[in-house]
Amino acid sequence: MDIGTILLIIAAGAGVIDIAILLLGPRIRNYDTISMMFVSVGTLAALGSAFYMLSLIFGNQFQYDYVYLTTDSTSVWWLKISSLWAGQQGSLLFWTAISFLLVMTYRMVLRGYEDDTIVYRGAILVALQTVLIAANALTSDPFQLVVGSIPSEGLGLNPLLSTFWNAIHPPIVFIAYAIAVIPFSVKLAGFTVRSEERNAEPIPALEFLTRFMTVASWLILSLGIAIGAYWAYTVLGWGGYWAWDPVETTSLVPWLLLTAYFHANAIFKRNDVLRDSFLVFTYVTVIYATWVTRSGVLNSVHGFSITLVSWTMLATVLFNFLLATLLTIRAGYIDLQDEDDDQGWSFFSLSNIRDFSLKVALIGILVILTTSVSGVVLPAAINLGEAIIDPLGFTENMVSVGLEFFRAGFYLGSLFLIASAFYCMRSTLFRMKLKSILVMALIGVGAVLAILTVTIEQALPTFYWPANALIPLGLGGVAYLVIAFARTLAGREGGAFTMRRMGRLMLHLGLVVLLLGVFLSENVVIDQRNSYLEGDSAQLGASGIEMGVADINLVYWNDQYDFEMRVLVQIVEGGSAWLGVIVVKGNPLWQQVSQEVFVQSTAFRDVFVSVRTFNQLGPGTYTVDLESRVLPLVSFVWLGTFLMIMALLPLNAMEFSNLRKALKGKHEDLYGSEEDKLEHEIPISAENE
Repeated sequence: MDIGTILLIIAAGAGVIDIAILLLGPRIRNYDTISMMFVSVGTLAALGSAFYMLSLIFGNQFQYDYVYLTTDSTSVWWLKISSLWAGQQGSLLFWTAISFLLVMTYRMVLRGYEDDTIVYRGAILVALQTVLIAANALTSDPFQLVVGSIPSEGLGLNPLLSTFWNAIHPPIVFIAYAIAVIPFSVKLAGFTVRSEERNAEPIPALEFLTRFMTVASWLILSLGIAIGAYWAYTVLGWGGYWAWDPVETTSLVPWLLLTAYFHANAIFKRNDVLRDSFLVFTYVTVIYATWVTRSGVLNSVHGFSITLVSWTMLATVLFNFLLATLLTIRAGYIDLQDEDDDQGWSFFSLSNIRDFSLKVALIGILVILTTSVSGVVLPAAINLGEAIIDPLGFTENMVSVGLEFFRAGFYLGSLFLIASAFYCMRSTLFRMKLKSILVMALIGVGAVLAILTVTIEQALPTFYWPANALIPLGLGGVAYLVIAFARTLAGREGGAFTMRRMGRLMLHLGLVVLLLGVFLSENVVIDQRNSYLEGDSAQLGASGIEMGVADINLVYWNDQYDFEMRVLVQIVEGGSAWLGVIVVKGNPLWQQVSQEVFVQSTAFRDVFVSVRTFNQLGPGTYTVDLESRVLPLVSFVWLGTFLMIMALLPLNAMEFSNLRKALKGKHEDLYGSEEDKLEHEIPISAENE
């Protein structure tokens, strides 16, 4: 048995023993110290296993199947590092190492609070989830040896993944996924006790650790999704930043649940089970998103084929779903029995303008969330049944949900999200009544545009009527938020200037700007495909943009999967010219063709150019078939994303500061007053003597 597998078994075994010790609890003398010892062993073993895999990758140990499939001797150092999470087995190994670090973090931060029921049960749940991830890593067998003769060279990383973005995007997403385990465990542990115990005076370290991990997961996942979208748009050559691919969609679901939680946090103050269930099911959907990637039950450009780990990951998903559902229902039922007569359903009460904004936004989030979940879960369940009945032939009968289903839910949810932005800030510029009149007027203008689009079939400004219905509201929302932002900075709005207040305004501004960019860039697209000789040029529709091919250079050619072609493209617009190179490569080992596309960007539009095919007319003479797309206001998508992430940074900083203060005051919190501390210290001193 390989040393990496041994270390992984030690890590999983230490986790299982830790859980057993915690379950026995006070019946074991010094159980907390013994438990910490096994947590330390498990963490060191998990980290050791991951670093051992890295040493095999850097050492070009191609006798290991995973190393052979993900790297070669010519790969640069950052590609070798990214090989750790580029494949199914390595990504689970990486996740296991992060999970054990989080178990250690949880236990170290809350050291001394083990007698608290929620802390204690939360520790069991965190350890349990870590063991489940480690078990899936073991099932995938990352240290499996190559069958037969040992290859002298590796296959290398998949050409589509051989980019610097692969060194950034996957680990960010996996870290965000892993971090979600702490809020999940703490909130689910809270569901095992009655409401009076959950809502008693909180332990500062526990409260701020949970809040910090929640906000950190939200920020990091936002960053990961944004980087993935930019990578798909500018490098992979798919021509778009979002395609509602099953893996993309399932990665969005945890983000939507986290976003819903932050809105529900202020709405359901008297129903903490309903509020905290968003956090609990965030982690459940994290596991589900991982299973979708590894199950092969949905057609996806991101997914792996079905293997044994697909079934063990499915078991993990179902276990967590049932555990979360049963405990949530149980806690909600008990709370209903314990509830006072004056406490009831308060979602439809409107106590203030911000409360109204949160509720409208939450409706929009839930619409998009429901669409995203149903559009992936239903076809996955059908395909899974086919896979059980016909394991070899199920891929021929796979079903999926059409793009229009996701778009319908997205545009409907966006209506509520944009409308809520008008109410997110108290402003003396417009009162509640005037805001509502303005919103209804903008919705009315959008409705007129939508009707005209359908009846006269004109681009007003797009041919897609749902986009036209929302563009006036979006433009109004941006204008209103920019004015409110400027007035707040100038001190012309009531209330103190706070980073939280400005962050909230910037977050909503970023969201509306992003949505406007989506409405226009995916619906006002000039898309044409032409064949070019060297020196040829053509107008791109009515955009006023001319594109030409300045040079076609076939560097070498052996066959359809062993060549390299460089195409020099020139874009001319309004007297300005830009040059860019498209590189197309055949990869014989992978039987794939990859390319570096050319994207020429300005503030108001992008020109996206990619090579589809090429032909040789004679010695040194070629034609290239180019797909050219002009997409307006894609920059708004990236600007909006940037504003949202920047708005989240101060929130993360504040929560980290709160956690640090809680840890600084931890000793006083544990032992109380100076007299309590002296009483606590005397027995220790006497025992030592």
